[in-house]
Amino acid sequence: MTRPLSDFLLRAHEFDSRTQNLRNRFLNPAEYKVAAVLLAVIKKDHQWQILFTRRSGSLRRHTGQISLAGGRYEPQDIDLTQTALRETHEEVGILPQAWQTFPALPPHYTLSGYEVHPIPALCTDNPRIQTNPDEVAEVFYVPFDFAMNLRHYEMRALQHQGKTIAMPTLPFQHYDIWGLTAVILYGLAERYRQYCDAVPKHTFRRPET
Repeated sequence: MTRPLSDFLLRAHEFDSRTQNLRNRFLNPAEYKVAAVLLAVIKKDHQWQILFTRRSGSLRRHTGQISLAGGRYEPQDIDLTQTALRETHEEVGILPQAWQTFPALPPHYTLSGYEVHPIPALCTDNPRIQTNPDEVAEVFYVPFDFAMNLRHYEMRALQHQGKTIAMPTLPFQHYDIWGLTAVILYGLAERYRQYCDAVPKHTFRRPET
């Protein structure tokens, strides 16, 4: 593989996710609040890994769920990238300047009324983590190659207003990654597959399907 991961993340927003489109049409919110999460990819243990948090049990909503660091857009934020970087710093202590960021992926809608914008980001170091215990119970990592393999996902029913569709989940070790976080990952994997199909075969290894 000669093309760097940064090339894919730079172009990821150019590709489509059928699963994301299906979920957004299914939810179709009339009103929403804007938020951003950091799709944080770190060089750890000699490989690229995606950073996840397990939400604190003291939070009012989504207690104990697996998520990407991030939160609601605030008026003082210059843009949604700053939102994601600010929230990541508040949750896990990584400074904004540690990241190389890329164009936001198309937004996802949630059952709780949010429009969530994933911001891809790379950190070539293994930064020191200092979690905020009020928000984060645990930080863990999933290898990027594992998350980009569509075979590793399972499907689970999502119900809304009397209707049901199947959405992806990602089992990893003892973690159950589901909901919006799993859909963001699966959508990135769909885009990764398209990207690998779009570049010359001698420059990039196509992911397994």
